This record gives sequence, structure tokens and C-alpha cells, in this order.
Amino acid sequence: RSPSASPPRRKRSPSASPSRKRSPSRSPPRGGGGGSREPPPSTKPEPAPPQNVGKAQVVKGTPLNTGEKTWQAEILIARSGKDGINHSGNVRTICFRGPSRTDESQAHEDAAEFDKASDGGPTAARQVAQSLQKTKKGRA
Repeated sequence: RSPSASPPRRKRSPSASPSRKRSPSRSPPRGGGGGSREPPPSTKPEPAPPQNVGKAQVVKGTPLNTGEKTWQAEILIARSGKDGINHSGNVRTICFRGPSRTDESQAHEDAAEFDKASDGGPTAARQVAQSLQKTKKGRA
């Protein structure tokens, strides 16, 4: 390229000189001045202790179309291995539920089954839940 092919450079206007002062800012000054300030308080809550982990309970289920009440056994089992604790330090749990029962005593029997399996971890609880669901449907 030849120097004659480039467009001519524009001259700066006198009003846009670098020595021109800016108007004062209306916002408060930023706090970057150092000093011995305390760090801001952590916004993360303390890890909550897990509730009812490893203990089965009977909860009310969804009523049937006829309006009849139902109950369900459920148990919270702590996850094991590297997925056992989440990013905030809380224990991760899995909820296993039995089938909906129209008789509350049957749901309590299901809860007893879950309690027996709770020491076996998630695998044992899953097997109990699956076997309970099969017996509900008359497949066992």
C-alpha cells in the first residue's frame, strides 16, 4: 500500500483535549482503598443436620378417586461414596417409597421392612421398594 491511499487523519478538536477535567461522579466512591476490613459474612448457610435419615415413617398418600384415604411408607437413605455430600456440605439423601395402601397398618408393615433394610444402604432399600411395589400389583 502506498501512503497516499490511506485516508487523511483527523485532528483532535481543542475541546476533546486530554487535560479536560471530568465532572465529579454522583455515585459513592468504590471501596478499593485497602485497609483492615473484615471479610464479608458468608452467604452460605451452615449445613443442616439430616432429618430422619435411615428411619422409615408412614405418611399420608394421595386419596383414591373414591375419596378413600391412603398411606405410604417412606425412608430417607444417605447416599454413599463421592456423591454423599453436596457442594454446601449437606448430606445427600434418596427417598424410597412403598406403595399406596388403603390400610394404615399395611403401610406400617412396609415401614418395618424399610427399617430392616436401612443398614444395607441404598441398594437394599431399593430392592425392598421394588418388591413392595410388585406385591401391591399382585405380581409376586
